[in-house]
Amino acid sequence: MNDKFYHGTSSYFLDSIREKGLGTINPNFEFKFLDLLHFLFSLAETNLLSDKEYLKVRSSTKAMVFQEPLILEVSGTKQIFNFRHKNIYASYGETRAVVYAVNTEFGSEILSRVVLIYRLLTNRIGSIEIPLDLDLCDIDTISRKKFEPILVRVDNLNHEELCSEFGEPSEVSLKKIQQMKKTLDYKSFHDKVQFINFELLKPIESNRLRIYKVIHIGLPNEPNFSWKLVEI
Repeated sequence: MNDKFYHGTSSYFLDSIREKGLGTINPNFEFKFLDLLHFLFSLAETNLLSDKEYLKVRSSTKAMVFQEPLILEVSGTKQIFNFRHKNIYASYGETRAVVYAVNTEFGSEILSRVVLIYRLLTNRIGSIEIPLDLDLCDIDTISRKKFEPILVRVDNLNHEELCSEFGEPSEVSLKKIQQMKKTLDYKSFHDKVQFINFELLKPIESNRLRIYKVIHIGLPNEPNFSWKLVEI
């Protein structure tokens, strides 16, 4: 099959992906980002319950910490948001992955939330003493840096390398995509596949990857948002 899959991230992870491929390392566990988020969430629940910015992200942060799905009502419809971070994910939709890379400041949902909660806590209570065995990457230093959005493309993944984002076999989603290709016009197909995501079941070697810098104007929720890809 000639399908393309996309993973949005940031330049923070670029060297690791080029050297070791995509999914060889899961930083949420390798660098203890998930454990660190759990630690910061506990502090936030004590110190930030009156903070409006924290309350905006409280429910999704809790879902990340406990790796649970979150059901939210969007435009009158209940939608399930996946907060499982066991493996690395790829989207069938290029635009979706680009938006993720641009919106996710540090190229990782967990790391970006770690930094957000860390910033809110330090603004409220000053310095935080984080256990050394949790702060493997020096979050204070990372939080002061800027990283560029990166898109990773993988061609021709087979169903054995994937499952759905909810842990189900990938064949159903892949067959659905092929059927939509046959029956939908380009715009309708493009719009629908943006929301089809997959979990990688095995690492993808670096020689199977194409890597792009995302050059963008504005942000995805702004009317002037535009972007292009530059292969690097």
